[in-house]
Amino acid sequence: MKAVVLGNITRRQAEALKRLGFHVLNGSAKPDLDNSIVVVVDDRPLAERLGALYMSREELEEFLRFAEPELRVPD
Repeated sequence: MKAVVLGNITRRQAEALKRLGFHVLNGSAKPDLDNSIVVVVDDRPLAERLGALYMSREELEEFLRFAEPELRVPD
């Protein structure tokens, strides 16, 4: 199973999510979401249509701050 993030996010957010192991989709192609945990950022109607989890931009930023220690390169 993979974790997929869709939505209007910044490049910095996308890079951080990728380093955490998320698949980040930009919406240019129809995604294959089978066997995926899907999180939609900043588009509640899309999340509802897909039956996906919803996260606001603020919640995404809070999550990335929480995960920041995992993003650091070890010495």
